[in-house]
Amino acid sequence: MTREEMDELFERHCAAEAANDVEAIMDTLAADVEHDAVGDPQGTLRDPAAIAQRYRDLFDAISEDKMETVHRYYGEDFFVDESHWYGRATGTFLGIPGGNRPIDFRILHVCEIRDDKISRENVWLDTAAIVQQLTAPV
Repeated sequence: MTREEMDELFERHCAAEAANDVEAIMDTLAADVEHDAVGDPQGTLRDPAAIAQRYRDLFDAISEDKMETVHRYYGEDFFVDESHWYGRATGTFLGIPGGNRPIDFRILHVCEIRDDKISRENVWLDTAAIVQQLTAPV
């Protein structure tokens, strides 16, 4: 896959996330995808139904305004995207009630590609920044 094709795949994935469109997100993932949201107590998921539920839970917790790529790195069958995420914590996020507070944080995606789909998605969040924002006095 070319860099441009990887960019297009990831842009479709991110647009689906921004639209809370679980079906469109799942369409960007391989049937046997390994989905690892680092720090999530559920651990690494491989079952598509569990992955879809992880996204629905995420959408209950946060609402995205925008995500801006800072850097993107490419390999033959993978890319790493470093971005900055902006939005609101509309529900309970990382075990902390969001209270509809605005939050922003750095996010890192490490994605492997196979057969034009994301076959492994590894997501790292700046949890320290999130916790600090959600626990600061109002």
